[in-house]
Amino acid sequence: MHMGNTPTVVCLGFFDGVHKGHLALIRAAREIADKKGWPVCVHTFDRAPGNKGAELTSLEEKEALLRKAGADRVAVSGFNDHMRLMHGDDFIRDIIIRELGAGYIICGDDHRFGHKGAWGVAQLQEICEKAGIGLTVVPQVSLPDGSRISSTAIRKAMEEKNWALAEEMLGRTLEKTNG
Repeated sequence: MHMGNTPTVVCLGFFDGVHKGHLALIRAAREIADKKGWPVCVHTFDRAPGNKGAELTSLEEKEALLRKAGADRVAVSGFNDHMRLMHGDDFIRDIIIRELGAGYIICGDDHRFGHKGAWGVAQLQEICEKAGIGLTVVPQVSLPDGSRISSTAIRKAMEEKNWALAEEMLGRTLEKTNG
């Protein structure tokens, strides 16, 4: 997947809904990428790691929203058994650094990866330091009332038919269907 010798700025996450929190990651990546003259690559999965309920966006819709937000490339890994059981170090080293050519990584402050989400930001910092690549951890994005913006919170707002809250967290208008 990695093109040539130019490193990439890689954003990590599932990016369900491509909400305001996700947009903050892409903005941070774009800023670094523009300074370095590198492309922004967003890494995601074809389906949610773990069972988090219905997905807010289809893969096609997610890809379009990520590109619109500033991603040059969207890399999609199949969330199969091999991926599910992968050690966190291997995931970052083999997929993110070797395959995607990460010279810099961006993630949210609650990012989890590897088998059963056993790895987090502290381990990612260690891996990046050893590999000599940059890391920016973007703090959570909250609504003015202090509540955290997340795909789970958006799903809850939609279940409660609180469209205004869901749209505020997404940063865009929802296509409402009957039902």
